[in-house]
Amino acid sequence: MRTTIGAGAGLLVLLVASLTGCALQTSSCRDYVQLDTDEARTDEAALVVDARVSATDRTVDVDGVYRLHAATVTDVRKGTAPSRTLDVFAPSDQCTTGGQAVEYSEGDPLGEPGTYRMYLHEERDGLWRLIVPDAVERLD
Repeated sequence: MRTTIGAGAGLLVLLVASLTGCALQTSSCRDYVQLDTDEARTDEAALVVDARVSATDRTVDVDGVYRLHAATVTDVRKGTAPSRTLDVFAPSDQCTTGGQAVEYSEGDPLGEPGTYRMYLHEERDGLWRLIVPDAVERLD
């Protein structure tokens, strides 16, 4: 009888521990508004810049782990750029889980180095994100 109680208690502890681990992960699914025109994107953005974009070896966790890109501003079309180089990421078009690397259905829209027009929102001090996953235009 004691063996059965001990085994049952052990199973209960294992079950609670596994459920607690799941509860500690936060997931986020966003339903983005479709912004199909440059005018609509410009209206929604706090900052619109043309910039040379390159990948960095840095990441940031914003409801998921994103690769940061360095954007060297060449032209400001709306707003005021706080510096010549901005830390930028493209939000995922997939559900994300805090602490886990994000995924994109068609790849990171800033994944290739080049010159882009970006429609941005300040996520937090010194960190910028595209207003929606596809709020970027390749210029070169």
